[in-house]
Amino acid sequence: MISDNEVLEIAKRLENADIDIKKTIEKAATAGYLGEKHFYCTVIEEGGYTHTVPEILGDRYKSQPLDNLYFDIISKALDHDGIYISLVYCSSNIILPDENCDEIIEYEDYELEEDEYEYLVEYGLISADNLKKFKIYAEEGISGHQPTEDVGIITNIIDGDYKTYFALRSTDRCMSSFMVLPFSTEYPKEHPLSFKNPINKILIEMIDKAIVRK
Repeated sequence: MISDNEVLEIAKRLENADIDIKKTIEKAATAGYLGEKHFYCTVIEEGGYTHTVPEILGDRYKSQPLDNLYFDIISKALDHDGIYISLVYCSSNIILPDENCDEIIEYEDYELEEDEYEYLVEYGLISADNLKKFKIYAEEGISGHQPTEDVGIITNIIDGDYKTYFALRSTDRCMSSFMVLPFSTEYPKEHPLSFKNPINKILIEMIDKAIVRK
């Protein structure tokens, strides 16, 4: 697993990366974990809430292809409050057979005594490139992500330049509203938005690989 410093280096490179937004969204949508392709990118409004393109067009329940109209709306949003692109999904509710995984990672940096651990949790991690499994004992207190959450990037324009950051998107089970929350260095490793969280470290590596750069 990569170190805290390596994670921050990836985040630093990402901030000013020259990303091909269209190709990144198209690639992300091949992962399949969100069903409808238009869910992989949502438009951010002030306050951190986001909207799907069908919602902006007046019918949130209508399917929207990744066509010229879709990318025209995404392009305009980039110059306002920005967009969120979903690139990885992580949940303990996903059952991935070991033989289907590209990599199986077992957490090793435990702080309790061996006999204090009882409940092993297995997380499935999905991107357009990889299927991975992460195993960790629940007693370690590391927060994973909920089935109604996914992880990706925020991109918007700041002082004339595009900036990109890692973030988590949370929604309700009806996918009627989306809230985007950025990752932070201020949280301890147990927090779901921490760069030090071992699950997030794996997800960040997967995101870095999933992004299409120009």
